[in-house]
Amino acid sequence: MRTDPWRCRCAPGGVLPAGRPCPDRQCRGTARARRHKARLSRTVHAARFARLCRLCRLRIPSPRRHARRPRLVLAVEEARVSGPRFPHPVLVADIGGTNCRLSLVPTPGALHEPLARISTGAHPTPEAALGSVLSTLTVKPRSAILAVAGPLDGRKAQLTNASWHFDGPVLGKALGFEQGLLVNDFEALAASLAVLRDRDLFNLVHGQPEPEGPRLVLGPGTGFGAAALLRRGDTGMLVPTESGHIGIGPEDPTEVKLWPALAEGLPRVTVEELLSGSGLIRFHRAVMPQSDVAEPDVSAADVSALALDGNPAALMAVVCFWRLLARVAGDLALGFKATGGVYLAGGIAPRILPLADKATIHAVFAGKPPVEDLAARFALNVITTDDAAEQGLAAIAATPSRFGLDDPARLWFG
Repeated sequence: MRTDPWRCRCAPGGVLPAGRPCPDRQCRGTARARRHKARLSRTVHAARFARLCRLCRLRIPSPRRHARRPRLVLAVEEARVSGPRFPHPVLVADIGGTNCRLSLVPTPGALHEPLARISTGAHPTPEAALGSVLSTLTVKPRSAILAVAGPLDGRKAQLTNASWHFDGPVLGKALGFEQGLLVNDFEALAASLAVLRDRDLFNLVHGQPEPEGPRLVLGPGTGFGAAALLRRGDTGMLVPTESGHIGIGPEDPTEVKLWPALAEGLPRVTVEELLSGSGLIRFHRAVMPQSDVAEPDVSAADVSALALDGNPAALMAVVCFWRLLARVAGDLALGFKATGGVYLAGGIAPRILPLADKATIHAVFAGKPPVEDLAARFALNVITTDDAAEQGLAAIAATPSRFGLDDPARLWFG
């Protein structure tokens, strides 16, 4: 527990300037002994913290009023609940439209231990998929944090590119978890930005990143996702988005020429339609008429492999893909003012990284008139480790309040 006397739940962001009182007239933080009406909060923590004041987190001896005294500040901070703690071991899972990766976090702050990688389509429900792995374990996880590649609604979620539906309380009861949390897959990746090391990243654009600035992670895979990590001191907030469904149009002459083929059969051209595995295939098909090669029936992995082998059509498709990805990344960076950096994730960007032209990507990413000066401050990196989501989930399991995920409306219990 923190014992910093210059922290107060009443202050903006929970942090007081050194030596200054809380601006709340009813509280005045550590500087004055004021009384204020206790705002009761029902919590899910240990029984001794069952009655807490929402303002200062001091346990309430009376259901109505209590005093906040400077001499109690350190005790209050030690008793202050930083968020619901997940009972360990914790099962963490990165669940996408194609694959599901499961790991176990044995203790708070420990590295995740990979358990299995299974095909999403091989099981009818998430309960069946997770149960098939849990049945093989000797050490049973007590709680679970599941990253789902799809939109969330509180304790429920739906995979965008698969039929799995998640109902947290139902899943927890079926599999015997004491506690659980559903997050968006890019929320997990955004959380990983707080713990990733330099060796997990490849820099494409240096920029001038600010340590406390907003960080944005985005990327193509089976679909397209994006999320931001907003930081303030040692706390933060994760902001998931549905940026993959933003509409998009051509910008440079090459895109204008290819656009009719890229948009063929689509009622609306969105970012996800082009910056995804299926989008890479669209680019490949769009450039095929310009080559002498007969159109093969290929997958996104095949296009990547052909491009790395020097196939002209596949290589052009990947070059166009990189340009569009850099353009969208720069646009979203402006939307979030991501001065902390932009990070590319997903299964495609690391695979085609050898074909990335840094000069071209830099020009497209930062070429945002009339705000070139602002765009020039944004750094662009590729996450090269394949376990970034699991690292983020392990960090959430250790301190959920660090990422604003101590919300009772999202947590579920067995």
